[in-house]
Amino acid sequence: MALVTEEILIDMVKKKLTKTVSIIIATIVGAGIGFFGATMGIDAAKTVPASQIIVLALLFIPAFFLVVAIHEAGHAVAGSMVNFDFRMYVVGPFMWDKEESGWKFKWNKNLNLSGGLVICLPTNTEKLAGRFSIYALGGPAASLAFAAFAYGSTSLIGIINSNDHFVLTLVGSLFSLVGFLSIVIFIGTILPMHTGGFYTDGARALRFLRGGDTSRFETLLMKLITSSTGGIRPRLLDRTEIQEALVLARKLNSLMEVYVYYFFYQSSFDEGNFDEAETYLKEYLAHMENIPKGMRGSVFADAAFFYAFARKDLSQAEFYWKQFVPSAIIPKAQVFATEAVILNLQKDEAASTMKIDMALKEIPNMMDRGVGISLREKLMEIKSGT
Repeated sequence: MALVTEEILIDMVKKKLTKTVSIIIATIVGAGIGFFGATMGIDAAKTVPASQIIVLALLFIPAFFLVVAIHEAGHAVAGSMVNFDFRMYVVGPFMWDKEESGWKFKWNKNLNLSGGLVICLPTNTEKLAGRFSIYALGGPAASLAFAAFAYGSTSLIGIINSNDHFVLTLVGSLFSLVGFLSIVIFIGTILPMHTGGFYTDGARALRFLRGGDTSRFETLLMKLITSSTGGIRPRLLDRTEIQEALVLARKLNSLMEVYVYYFFYQSSFDEGNFDEAETYLKEYLAHMENIPKGMRGSVFADAAFFYAFARKDLSQAEFYWKQFVPSAIIPKAQVFATEAVILNLQKDEAASTMKIDMALKEIPNMMDRGVGISLREKLMEIKSGT
């Protein structure tokens, strides 16, 4: 027992040390960028008229969203080049989601996802490590290319604008601003770090390309995601690969271990092995801090649905559902389904049936088609009263 406790303490120290080092690196990089930006700003303030500074200040947020949009578009283009399925594009408050009927615009109201996000899913597992690395590096490459274009445009305008024309000077300053922001995003995403539940683009590419256990673990995880999103229901996933992924995750002390528990939970739940499913669900909940905040609501929805459907435990279901935080990235089908099973336990059959119908209508829009198959069966079981 003492040995187990010691191992746990060592593991905690490693996690704390890793997080501390990442924070130190991010702080140093941020301070350097901030100093450079402040220096540029002071120099610019000496030569740029006050009216232009005011205009640039007003355009700062649109400029920031522009460079984020370019970065995320780089991921989307790279993903399409390697035959990934482009499913979601988020820039600030704007979101485009690919549903069964086509692309649909939504407002992104989740502050944790207010920067930018692209989701491209592999359609097969052929040469997955190399393809995913290209996809991951597409964003930084786009940011670097856009920075070069912006600074090149600034130089060209400087040559043309010999008389300091107001509009040309303003456009030149705007190009300088977006060029600087693009460099900031490039540096922030190319450095191999983990923060906020995400690995940076550089870290993900490095993990795939370095080979060995790390690359094998990442490849196994992507294979599971590819299979599930491709329509293979959870109980038909390769359990030996899930087990291998779990062994490697623990060996590597990987923060992505949480997603392995998710696949184990879904597989056991789909098989009808509720005791085993509950064990993995508890592990999934225990590791959820490693999931980006904007996506954690999905974990609480899973827990609420499980306790309502499998255990018929209304108090536990409501306990987890009260902690659920909505997000545009969480499938509507999952939300409606969870509300349906809770209403069913509350003996509100009419409202439950309405929510079931709403969930069934949304299931075809789920990214995870495999889980959608399992969810549909469970909802039909409730609807039929069996």
